[in-house]
Amino acid sequence: MTPLFCVSPAHCRRAIRHPLALSIALLLSAGVHAQEAAPPGTAAAQPATAQPTSTLDAVQVRGVRSSVESAISTKQAHKEISDSIVAEDIGKLPDNSVAAALQRVTGVQVARAGGEVGQVLVRGLPNVITTLDGRNVFTTVGRDMELADVPAELLRSVDVYKTTGAQFQEGGIAGVVDVHLRRPFDFDDDSTIAGSVSALRGDQAEKTVPNGSLTMSQRWETGVGRMGVMGSVAYQRRPYQESNTLYGTYDLKPNPLEPAQQLYVPYSAGGLMARGDRKRKSANLSFQWAPSDNSEIYVDTLYIGYDNRPQVNYWLPFPGLANAENTESVSVRPGSTVLDGLVARDLQTLSSTQAHKNASDTYQAALGGRWSGERVKLSTELAYTYSNAKNRAFTLDMDTRARLLHMRSGGGAADTWITQRDGSPYDITAPGNWVLRQYYDSWNRQRGEEWAWRGDATFELDAGPLTSLEVGARASRRTATNHSGDTGARDNITGAPILLSDVPGLASVTPGNMLDGARAFTSDRWASANQDVLLQQSARLRTLMGQSPEAPLENPALFFDDREDNYAVYAQLNYGFSLGPVPVDGRIGARATRLDSSLEGSQSLDGVLSPVSIDRRIDKVLPNYSANFTLHENLILRLAGSTTITRPEFADLNPQLALYQSTESLPARGNGGNPQLRPVESRNADLSLEWYFRPGSLLSLAGFHRDIEGYIQNYAADEVIDGITYSISRPRNTGQGSLKGVEVGYTQFYDFLPGWLSGFGTQLNYTYISAEADSPEGISQPLTNVSKNAYNAILMYEYARFSARVAYNWRGDYAVSFNSSGDQPEQINQGREKWLDVAFNYELSERLTVFAEATNLLGTTTDNYFGQRGAFPREVASPERTYSLGLRFRL
Repeated sequence: MTPLFCVSPAHCRRAIRHPLALSIALLLSAGVHAQEAAPPGTAAAQPATAQPTSTLDAVQVRGVRSSVESAISTKQAHKEISDSIVAEDIGKLPDNSVAAALQRVTGVQVARAGGEVGQVLVRGLPNVITTLDGRNVFTTVGRDMELADVPAELLRSVDVYKTTGAQFQEGGIAGVVDVHLRRPFDFDDDSTIAGSVSALRGDQAEKTVPNGSLTMSQRWETGVGRMGVMGSVAYQRRPYQESNTLYGTYDLKPNPLEPAQQLYVPYSAGGLMARGDRKRKSANLSFQWAPSDNSEIYVDTLYIGYDNRPQVNYWLPFPGLANAENTESVSVRPGSTVLDGLVARDLQTLSSTQAHKNASDTYQAALGGRWSGERVKLSTELAYTYSNAKNRAFTLDMDTRARLLHMRSGGGAADTWITQRDGSPYDITAPGNWVLRQYYDSWNRQRGEEWAWRGDATFELDAGPLTSLEVGARASRRTATNHSGDTGARDNITGAPILLSDVPGLASVTPGNMLDGARAFTSDRWASANQDVLLQQSARLRTLMGQSPEAPLENPALFFDDREDNYAVYAQLNYGFSLGPVPVDGRIGARATRLDSSLEGSQSLDGVLSPVSIDRRIDKVLPNYSANFTLHENLILRLAGSTTITRPEFADLNPQLALYQSTESLPARGNGGNPQLRPVESRNADLSLEWYFRPGSLLSLAGFHRDIEGYIQNYAADEVIDGITYSISRPRNTGQGSLKGVEVGYTQFYDFLPGWLSGFGTQLNYTYISAEADSPEGISQPLTNVSKNAYNAILMYEYARFSARVAYNWRGDYAVSFNSSGDQPEQINQGREKWLDVAFNYELSERLTVFAEATNLLGTTTDNYFGQRGAFPREVASPERTYSLGLRFRL
């Protein structure tokens, strides 16, 4: 079968929406009566201007409470609408990666797979630019960095900017996620050695592995100023095992036993078992030199390595092949026309093993400096980023003829099994019952590189309401290159059947325990191929099946080499005045960008390749404004408007085009990339009301609206080439779309309570989003991956030596895709998700802390479906659950 990986994110069965208004009102009232005045935190460094690190006015306690209070102070100090995550001490963030930490932020939605958080969406959109201390960072040919690759141990803080100013690098219509790593001047002590060791267990994988980190920092006062050097290393390993039951697309066809009745019959019905063991290595080295109190020079370096050998084993019987001649019994789901059960003879059953080997390495180095005068601030930075990836995949398909195939549905999960004709057992784990049919062999190498320079200046003004002028420039050269080889399907052409048992060392059996034992399945284990043999002895297997032993040659049609020269300048005025008793401050500015790109690839006409080179220039001017009204000492109203863009992915810009002439049965057709794609453009309006009613406490309400033009998706359209009309499928800019929503957030520690009760605190947030865009046919459809409702409920505790966090995350159904084949509804939806994660810490001494953490403690089972829930089930999955036990130390 064509290689794919379809482990679904997790879901829940019902929403919990009990109002908390009364209890919140009582708690806020108590908080206000107990409030003591506290100065707001000083402004955090802005990403583009990279100003000196500021010390926040917060309780200097290294723990959950201090981190939350510092994050709130940072939010209050920012001129933009934002949220922050702060790790007050090394390794104290109770999540294992940046991506995992972001799921707690108001307005952020995430998807989990393989035992960890993967995709991050801000206010429903994945189009986020990721930066590292204000500089661009990415993974291979992507536009952004895999946030799951950044370990929490390296983290100082993360800022999620939902509105942006002209100083921010363009590229994300959803906003900016700016990751800050530690530097030597961040530490309280001149000399610091800290780290952690832990054991992590994947519950379904039944494997326990080590994890660890170490940070060392040293500062000196010298005759030429203050100097510091810091180095951090981290090693993370996450084994996982997840299983799915799955249905293929549904065909509307006559009931095999009652032809007058039309039934929706799933073409396939079976399951899969996905396993892997992610290993991540990371290191950063930072040097700072402050020749004087108003100047600094720094060097930052970062390395992130990723390695995984995932495999996916499919068990796929094909009830869709049943007919009147081979079907013995049929049952229909009550109240529907969907097949519910089947017994049929001699149907094909597939076992497919997909073996992968994936590795990537990302390096970044930056040299920068900053200087502050009496009325002027200057900064500059030169950065280099290099990222490469190597991916290898080998898929082996084998089949058996079902003597008697049985299928039944239950709770949306497919249960299929095989017996002998007389009903006696048929062993699907026996290698001698499976015949090798075909294989897929492919490889891929990707490389991304960027040189980037920026310079920024801030001039204080004494011109009435104008307080300062910010100007800056950035220039970069980015390249993205892809090389791939792919044989497509290759059959056994020897003329003789090859049994799985005929090949020494090839046979294996899946581990079983489908859906983590949540329900019983008749076919819990089946024969599969050994992953190591597929990857390490692929030449032997190719020869065995009568094919060339050579690895696949590079496919020129999959090659692309893109270069982008990007130039940007910005100017931004900061203002401040009083509107009666209300102080008002804000910004108004614009960023002008020019992108010169050169795209190289190929086009194919009936299999004949010809090189293609396309040069383009795109100019954009992106205005922004903001206004912050301090309605009361701790009550702020923020207004913001801006225009933002997201550039197309490099793979979508590939000029490759394959054309095929018409035949008697097929029209002229083609497929390819689209080098004429325009950036997606969004016009944004935002409002936020924030009440900092106690030190370290917050109640906020925000609304947002996005008018989006040119969202990118794949569809077919007629194009005339050399006088011939072809139906060509490629990524295209679609019509208008919109996204609007509301966010509510509440954070408070109840330190006015007596004794040990004063250690409790809560974080509650809720997000509502309505998002839609025009389909290629002009039909309004929801944006993919956007849940209309999502919320977090977090209980925190910190008292004496003990601290804890219990975090519950919920998000509603969301659309995944709209173009499924088959006769069932085309739209695939992911069901509701619920997650419960916990973290506990106990300080054995000032230098030693023992901790325990668990993810997916509820053992959530997830699902997705075609159309409406319950009508056409597609997948039920069992995401991994993990446990960690470890020790943090500080010398």
